[in-house]
Amino acid sequence: MNLRREINWYAVQTKPCGEEIARQSIASLELETFLPRANREKIIHGVVRQCIRPLFPSYLFARFCPAQHLHSIRYSRGVCRVVSGGEIPLPVEDEIISEIGARLDDDGYVRLEEKAWQQGDVVRVEEGPLRGCSGIFDRELDDRRRVVILLDVIRQARIVLEKRCLATA
Repeated sequence: MNLRREINWYAVQTKPCGEEIARQSIASLELETFLPRANREKIIHGVVRQCIRPLFPSYLFARFCPAQHLHSIRYSRGVCRVVSGGEIPLPVEDEIISEIGARLDDDGYVRLEEKAWQQGDVVRVEEGPLRGCSGIFDRELDDRRRVVILLDVIRQARIVLEKRCLATA
């Protein structure tokens, strides 16, 4: 089996914030590309905003035969390198691409799994004035966006936070 002569999916590392430029550049070679994006909530200056970002920052996928297209892709605008083991590009399994593709919603964005904590899980506050504090997950509120945690810093005081502000400790 000669990987250099087979058509496979490959991960392409792009320049910072250059995913779309690299995708267009590779697509102009009449090659198939896949740049999965996710629609995430982010706090910008204290306001919750929807941000569309690549699922894998600075990476995209391209389907090609290395013997024919590797050189062109390496020197495409916005590309840093093709992920390789030495000089041989490492193929990405079709199943991985299919799984990501299966999670695309009607808008073309990857659906991300909701964080699911169980009562008693240790969590860490990632955003807001209590950033860096840890506590114990108590429960999710009815709106499914807010949660109650028992904050360690204030002798297990119960506080209500947005779910997106937490991470597993």
